[in-house]
Amino acid sequence: MSRKVDYVKDINDSKETWRLVVRIMDVWSVVNNKGIEHLEMIVMDSLGDRIQVLIRHDHLLKWKEVIKENMTCIINNGSVYNNDFQWKVCDHSKKIVFLGGTTMKAIELQNISPKGYFFKDFGEILQGKCKTDRLEDIIGAVSEINHIQSNTPGKKVVVSVVLKDLK
Repeated sequence: MSRKVDYVKDINDSKETWRLVVRIMDVWSVVNNKGIEHLEMIVMDSLGDRIQVLIRHDHLLKWKEVIKENMTCIINNGSVYNNDFQWKVCDHSKKIVFLGGTTMKAIELQNISPKGYFFKDFGEILQGKCKTDRLEDIIGAVSEINHIQSNTPGKKVVVSVVLKDLK
């Protein structure tokens, strides 16, 4: 008999045996200043709840070619930690880190919507009704480029822009 399915909203650090049925919403690679790469992703369950997942460099080869954006899968097990990222990509207070014993099986599911965007209204942003450590989905037009910080060794280019709400 298979284990019951857990929902993202129920994830906490009380155990390491989770069974999540999710869609991988976004996947990206992060390379630190020492050249060490790891993967991060956002997964969403059928209730629309999302959590950030991290795959450390020591498990990267096992998962890098398997994980595809928009795939639906069952993920079993992983360590749960506080979401202490400087910039959070979802509201969940925890993050999941793949372990050596983490398994993932691709399955075909239609009950988890693809590409869930959660657009933040400009008015809410201007009124301070958003978390300052959270990356938000917004729609706007670039009306000005105020400042471009030139590329210095080891740093990325930083561009300061003004966005215009077209509503």
